[in-house]
Amino acid sequence: MTANASAPLTLFPLSDGLGSVSLVQHVGDDKMITNAARVSFGGDNLAPLSARDEKLIRYLLRHGHGSPFEHNLITFKVVCPIFVDRQVVRHRVGVSKNEISGRYVELEERNFTPPTFRKQAPSNRQASVEDDGTLDQEGAARVWEEAWRGAFGAYGRLLALGVTREQARGVLPLSLYTESYYTFNVRSLLHFLELRDHEGAQWETRLFARAMGELAEPLFPVTFREWRALHTGEAPQGA
Repeated sequence: MTANASAPLTLFPLSDGLGSVSLVQHVGDDKMITNAARVSFGGDNLAPLSARDEKLIRYLLRHGHGSPFEHNLITFKVVCPIFVDRQVVRHRVGVSKNEISGRYVELEERNFTPPTFRKQAPSNRQASVEDDGTLDQEGAARVWEEAWRGAFGAYGRLLALGVTREQARGVLPLSLYTESYYTFNVRSLLHFLELRDHEGAQWETRLFARAMGELAEPLFPVTFREWRALHTGEAPQGA
């Protein structure tokens, strides 16, 4: 089954009207996963998904049999800050990506500004903690805006001087928005969610990961139900 590409479902993880995740298309369902597993012994069939199929999906997930979850695809259009995109693109196994090119087009003045700034975690080099009231939020916002507006202004001036787009883009900040098509299979998407929707992941990236999961879950409801139960330790309803 393929989603209607002309009217994609869209979520806005950062609630700023710019950052978004849209479901472009999908192929496959929970039944396809069980058929991919059962073809090993000639047991694939066209019957509707059954309780026996659900039990098989549970078994596959609990015992780490991953290949049956690869015979499907979910394509998202992701509009996100460059620093978020760089954390998503690290997970390329089973994932295809095409991104807007600053060599081909003049990039838009779309920038992410945090609604609040966090402090560096004292015991973790890559993590942050909520502001305890000692961080100058107004000062941080002012520096942030001055930096990205100055960088984008320099980009425009370089283009006006005749500098090629592929070089002029070098002055742009990581907070600028980029946009990409990402195509996952369910196995790669679940792996991505394990790594990027947990307490150790950057908050902004977690929001995008959650949006992808929220859009994909109705397409593969049994798989997501059993996967969430496996990771929370809670028995799924009807197990």
